[in-house]
Amino acid sequence: MNHKWTILAASALALSLGTASAQTYEKKTTTTQTSPDDGTQTTTTTTERNDGYATYRKTVTATHHFDAGRFEAPAGYTYTRYTVGERVPQVILSSDGLVLGDYATYRLTPPPRGLEWIRVGNDALLVDRSTGEVIQTDYTLFR
Repeated sequence: MNHKWTILAASALALSLGTASAQTYEKKTTTTQTSPDDGTQTTTTTTERNDGYATYRKTVTATHHFDAGRFEAPAGYTYTRYTVGERVPQVILSSDGLVLGDYATYRLTPPPRGLEWIRVGNDALLVDRSTGEVIQTDYTLFR
């Protein structure tokens, strides 16, 4: 009987170690700089994760704008300006009319597998279709 308990305990330990190594790693770094001229402070927060999207995580404010018509929000949705790391609601993810399949027309980078460009208001968002997490933002890309 002792051998069965030893095997079960070893199996549980192996299972928990395997689960821990598969978890997503996240590290946040905050840097504050003070201007010597007027004393104003600028704080920058950088998020680093091991989910494979590190090169895509950024916020861009567009210098070029496109006229793609008026944004038609899904029923009951009120515009929100999303930031990297936030999650868009299911009502946005399930609205196929918001998908920017022609992303190259808008000078957006090709999305990696599992991500998709969508339009929310005048912004383009690169989102994870399975979780709704915003990976990249391109603010005011549309007029």
